[in-house]
Amino acid sequence: MRALLFALLAVVAAGPAGAQERPGERRAEHRVDALDWLAGEPMTLLDWGIARLRGDLDYAAAEAAQGGRSTLTRSGAFYRPQDRRIVAYASFVEPAANRTEAVCVELFGRVAGALVHGAPQGSGGASWYLESVFGHEARGANRPPELGEQMADRVSLQVTVGARASEAFEDPRRVTCTGRLDSPPAGIALRVEG
Repeated sequence: MRALLFALLAVVAAGPAGAQERPGERRAEHRVDALDWLAGEPMTLLDWGIARLRGDLDYAAAEAAQGGRSTLTRSGAFYRPQDRRIVAYASFVEPAANRTEAVCVELFGRVAGALVHGAPQGSGGASWYLESVFGHEARGANRPPELGEQMADRVSLQVTVGARASEAFEDPRRVTCTGRLDSPPAGIALRVEG
């Protein structure tokens, strides 16, 4: 009886005769159109906030590069689910003599300052900015009262100064600065590689 049951399950699992897929083929009923899927997915405030932060960061990093001697190579923002952090990053090219901790901290300050430029001055500027980026205008009863401060704890700015990609093999030194948007210079974590 047990053998008959296993044989019956094997036939049911295999599906109708002749319906086996060949390598590289997909069965029509399993195919989902990408645009239909995208159009049906909801956008969260987290998605929207990261998109807004990314746009602001592109502008802030470009402004920081123009204000100094740096060349911006890339910037962006993403969510890291393993530690529930949002990382905003900007990478700059600097000559070897300028790939120092001081230059990294200076660029960090310029990028962070450009991001929170329109916020109220003082210690709450980063919280205010992040609340405006990640919140919406409707203040519902379930909105965390300290949304901005929680986001200031969860958003890290990471600034890297290094060589051009074509020169990185011969000259690998790079410096990375990481901290909150409102970190004082002493509160910025530094990492030197190469």
